[in-house]
Amino acid sequence: MTKVYAQLDKSIRNARSVRIMKTPTTAYDFKLYPFGERGTYIAPELMAEIADSLAESARQHFGEYDYIVSPEPGGHTWGMLAAYKLGKPMNILRLSTELYEEYEVRIKRETAYNENYLYFDGFKKGDRILLVDDVISSGATIRCIAAQFLEMGVEMAGIQAIIAKGEHYRKLETDLGVPVRCLTYV
Repeated sequence: MTKVYAQLDKSIRNARSVRIMKTPTTAYDFKLYPFGERGTYIAPELMAEIADSLAESARQHFGEYDYIVSPEPGGHTWGMLAAYKLGKPMNILRLSTELYEEYEVRIKRETAYNENYLYFDGFKKGDRILLVDDVISSGATIRCIAAQFLEMGVEMAGIQAIIAKGEHYRKLETDLGVPVRCLTYV
């Protein structure tokens, strides 16, 4: 049974839907969760509930790890707050639609509605990390991150998200061999 999160549940129920056009003929229906990558106003009560709950879940479900890693645009805010609550360092996977001239590792990230690049800087072989993100939809972002970490010799202790849309998170857990925990599911 999923724990009840009053502010989070309310924000999910009240989220507005928009249609994003990836191409002139390809549309993606997108929920504007205030805690997600396209969210805007976030009430302090919602921030506190999510940050406290992410930290609590990480303490309960994940063993040892060196630091938290979170991707932009949606995960890095929550990864930072969870890292602060847990007293852990963090590394942000920076996002850009443009190519930087100097970087350690860059991968192309393609989602249902967008394409861009994630930049991996400051990782060392043998690092053990906890990946924190806002929303798991298809799992495409996490899959490309996990593949890059495997290539770099960075071990994932697990994945913590705020929300999972659908059942894709279960396949991630099986395919990647790490625990995947979400505060809630839709």
